[in-house]
Amino acid sequence: MESVHATKRADANWETVESVSELHGDAELREWLEHSGSLTRRLRRIGGRDLNLEVLGEDWEQSADEDVSLLGSAAGRVRVRKVRISSQGTPLVFACTRMPPETLARHPWLGRLGHKPLGEALADRTDVKRTPFEFAVLPDNHPLVRDALEKTDISPGKMWSRRSIFLISESPILVYEIFLPGLASLGEP
Repeated sequence: MESVHATKRADANWETVESVSELHGDAELREWLEHSGSLTRRLRRIGGRDLNLEVLGEDWEQSADEDVSLLGSAAGRVRVRKVRISSQGTPLVFACTRMPPETLARHPWLGRLGHKPLGEALADRTDVKRTPFEFAVLPDNHPLVRDALEKTDISPGKMWSRRSIFLISESPILVYEIFLPGLASLGEP
């Protein structure tokens, strides 16, 4: 039986890349944040066989007002999948995917991804579009930051994140990606 968890999210100031002046001083981070292709494929190219995707959780959660607005779904719940990508034991990226029940009903294979990255599952499909990215520095108390850092030795701090919506034949999936400090140690983007 599926459980339903409610999550209250702290506010974040989401902006387009043009309005994010703090990124101008960090060209390497900007390269990662603005990359529009499959982030997992890019990480694999650099991290090689040592890349590991850990599914931290997958469950139903109460829809937040933000989910309703961004996903265009008035459903009372969304399917949430949380994963962390690491290389050689160093956490690099945390991702949180939020899917309304309508999307899962039209594309049930999304509920059976297991340890396959969403980006890789979508990369070769011709019916997928992605909305422009929005960026934010998430506060230490933001639930996504807490989830990203759970069971790691990373101290809370400045955590850049991006979000966008994938549309599979117009069915929305909201994806948040948090770029962890270990990403800088991976090398050239």
